[in-house]
Amino acid sequence: MNQRKAAVLDHTTIEVPPSAAEERKGARVDETRPGPEEVGELYTNHRKLLLFIACRKFRVPESDAEGLIQEVFLSFLQVGTPIRDIRSWLVAAMCNASRHYWRAQGRTESLPDDIGERSDPGSHTIADTFAMKMTMWQTLQYLQPRCRETIQLHYYEGRSAIEVAREFRTTGRYAEKLIHNCLKRVRQIYFELIAAKK
Repeated sequence: MNQRKAAVLDHTTIEVPPSAAEERKGARVDETRPGPEEVGELYTNHRKLLLFIACRKFRVPESDAEGLIQEVFLSFLQVGTPIRDIRSWLVAAMCNASRHYWRAQGRTESLPDDIGERSDPGSHTIADTFAMKMTMWQTLQYLQPRCRETIQLHYYEGRSAIEVAREFRTTGRYAEKLIHNCLKRVRQIYFELIAAKK
């Protein structure tokens, strides 16, 4: 009799139901890995609440609060630990994001009220920079082809005198002399062009 029971047990697969702890664990894992549709639904369902927290409780401007909500949901998607109560997690994350927002604001100086009427100090030199680049381009057009190529290799591509020498199949000493003479010629043409434009 015992042998028959043993034979039955040997050939039968016994399914053990999962424990309550394992079921809870599985449910939590599912909660931390929501699909795109679920995240969209969570966003729709919690957006107004998170916006209210940021704007009313922490006085964050609405335009910035929208950005904070995006950051909170990005953090939610990246979290690696199980989340039991998603709503509470989102609320706490929004509070933290709002506090961080004001800490960051405290480290920056506010812009003057008439900032819209002021011009960018750097914009005053844009025309000068453009004129200089155009004059430089014209200067290079007046150079002999070999000199133009030397300037291109050495100053624009950052090649050394040895590399320029290899390119022209000549000695390093000659390449150095060539770079020096070409640069001298560039300066001469450049200043002649500037004088002519005045």
